[in-house]
Amino acid sequence: MSAIRDLASDLAARSDARLRDLLTARPDLILPPVPDFAALAARASTRISVQRALENLTEPELDVLTAVQLTAHSDTGQSTTAGWLRAEIAGATVKVLDGILAHLHSLALVRRAPPPGDAPDADRNRRFYLPVQSLGEALGPYPAGLGRELPQLARLLPSYAQRLPAAVELLRGLGLDVPVAGTAATTDDAAAVVQRAVSSPASWEALLAKAPERTGDLLGRLSVSAVGTSPAAAGDDSSPIQWLIRHGLLARLDANHVELPREVGRASRGHVIIGRLRAAPPTPDLGAIRTSLRDNAAHGAVAETLRLITELVAVVGEHPIATLRSGGVGVREIRRLAEALRVDTDQASWLVELGAIAGLLALDVDTSRWRVEPGMPWLTQDRVEQWQRLVTAWQDAQRAPALVGSQLTAGTTINALAAEAARPDAPHIRSRMLAALTALSTAAEGGPGDDGRAPVLTENAVVERLTWSQPRLQRRFVRLVPGMMAEATRLGLLGSGALTELGALTAEGKLDDAAAVLRSALPAPLRHFMLQADLTAVAPGYLEPEVAAELALLSTPEGQGPASIYRFSADSLRRAFDAGQDAPSILAFLARHSATDVPQPLKYLVDDTASRYGRLRVGRANSYVRSDDDAALSALLTDPRAAALGLVQLAPTVVVSQASGPELAAVLRDLGYAPALEGAPLQPTAGRSASAGGAGSPSSSRVTVNPWTLSAEDITHQVEVLRGAGTSPASGMTTAESDTLLGLETLRKAIRLRSPVRLGFADSQGNSTRQVLVPLSVSGGRVRVIDPANEVEKVVSIHRIMDVELLTLDEGAPTDA
Repeated sequence: MSAIRDLASDLAARSDARLRDLLTARPDLILPPVPDFAALAARASTRISVQRALENLTEPELDVLTAVQLTAHSDTGQSTTAGWLRAEIAGATVKVLDGILAHLHSLALVRRAPPPGDAPDADRNRRFYLPVQSLGEALGPYPAGLGRELPQLARLLPSYAQRLPAAVELLRGLGLDVPVAGTAATTDDAAAVVQRAVSSPASWEALLAKAPERTGDLLGRLSVSAVGTSPAAAGDDSSPIQWLIRHGLLARLDANHVELPREVGRASRGHVIIGRLRAAPPTPDLGAIRTSLRDNAAHGAVAETLRLITELVAVVGEHPIATLRSGGVGVREIRRLAEALRVDTDQASWLVELGAIAGLLALDVDTSRWRVEPGMPWLTQDRVEQWQRLVTAWQDAQRAPALVGSQLTAGTTINALAAEAARPDAPHIRSRMLAALTALSTAAEGGPGDDGRAPVLTENAVVERLTWSQPRLQRRFVRLVPGMMAEATRLGLLGSGALTELGALTAEGKLDDAAAVLRSALPAPLRHFMLQADLTAVAPGYLEPEVAAELALLSTPEGQGPASIYRFSADSLRRAFDAGQDAPSILAFLARHSATDVPQPLKYLVDDTASRYGRLRVGRANSYVRSDDDAALSALLTDPRAAALGLVQLAPTVVVSQASGPELAAVLRDLGYAPALEGAPLQPTAGRSASAGGAGSPSSSRVTVNPWTLSAEDITHQVEVLRGAGTSPASGMTTAESDTLLGLETLRKAIRLRSPVRLGFADSQGNSTRQVLVPLSVSGGRVRVIDPANEVEKVVSIHRIMDVELLTLDEGAPTDA
């Protein structure tokens, strides 16, 4: 019977609650919705869906599933059970295996099956399972690090097949119990003989006893990773590699690579598939630190990050950040920002990325420069609101700022705010990292808040814990987690390597509670500063946002640390005059918020700068109106319909406008005037921010709606649709999706069994044709087949296939497929 139909029957027999659990764990199965159980089973059997499910399995679950795939055979109905798997997995118990198999069954990665015919009577009451059809493709060619089977290597590698008969004779010469000459006359027979020789523990021990030195070490390395590097000319005939090749225990793939057959790798592991089952997560040895030191470090990091982001906003407000033609911000601009902020280039890149993902910086599409987002309320927010904004943006950002500065495969470097730093999986990795930090801290002796000490979490410990929880994502964890932990430290989620209360609450999604904790921990903001005679102001702590914003407008921040220094100069005061202030208002502000009297040198500087300010006036005009008729210009200036043009009279005969030349001419014509255009029309100079359209951050910096998220109502509705379609898996086999996958399943089964099929398809003229063919491969939407009657090879497009019938080798009698 078809594996998809069997899985459909398995799904239909489940309760509504178990179906909802399955759809919650694997939402891609019903996106888009499916009409019946057959379509649901077909989609659950696709390689892409199975690969997504594998990414969420823990290490023991993946090990057990791999053992099921390597010991069970869907084509022959050879199912397996927990008691049988225990012999293939070292350190496993039947109770643990039963629980893991039940979980894998709930995820539809295995299906219930009857016991095989040769099963002992004592085992027939156990639960037997078969893997889904596409599991082998999803696991890859080397499941559990084991190579391909001996018969498969003999079919694919002619040079290896030629060596096998001679290898059998060599094994017999070593005294092994090998059949006499003539039994291994064919390649398949020779492969079977070698299989039996390495599968017996006694024969394997005898074989290793006569092998050259260091053969066991070589087998140990290759049993972990089946493919190794070994040049054909390297080593003499007595070397371990050459000895293994001559005896058929190692296959040469090409001039530089060899592969250890699966049976030999399994024997090297002690005749098991999984060398050790780690049913519980690893518990590393961690150091500890006082919680007071941890909190001091975290709160200091929060204050420093907020101060630097505020300075970045001020620096970018004066000089926007230029971008490269290839995208991102170049090294020269990052160095300029690093000098202005008095930090290194790595921290400058991180601050630029953080400012962009938090929406503080926006890309001006006209000038290709990053500038401060107009109307951004950063300076008016208090520190807790600022921190909350940064942490929320960091959690949801589909970017990995830590990748900035790393090398790509082409040898180029990833620039800040470049598209190469986009990682759609970054929010998931951060969420998993925070969960692992919480779990390690809770499990460690002296967790957060216990006896005033907290465990110090190392990068290796966190990566090891994450790899255990999702081994298929190990490479992502190794590449991204160390940088994300450094970012979490700068945001106060970690302090001196230990998880803080802020980090624990953020991991639980309680950001408001974390903000309350931070508010109570940080000192109250100040409203005063101290003015000094050297034209500087010293803020002994964090100033209120309004006071800090006003002081930053009047002066230039200097220095680092909690006590900020601001220096007054003619340039900084002119900046305040440009913002519309005057000398009395500036002196009043200083007198109101200074803990000391306003120094006389500072008063002189303010008055002197104000007296020289404004002798020359600069404004902006996009167009002008010139006329010798003073009365016409006066009438235009007083016309209320022309108020939107922003007209300003510069001279008796000249009026300027903020509108462009063509716009001004069009409006004047509508008002009844007949203007004439002089020279080339002016273009508007106002910059347009990329954020005006809702995308003010770099590529993929804002998280998008997760396409694999379903609501409870969606799942309930889908279950109702499935129940309404009937519980019989044969009642809903008319959908195009399930029909196509059933046909592909039959073709792949015929390829594995090397059996012919009766294929019904439409030819190039649209005529229906039925032929007996032997399929060779399926890929790229096409099936490569051999026509045995005409002895020619053909290629048939899958969309032209109407039906597939599996035949036996004798006279094409149909089988139960």
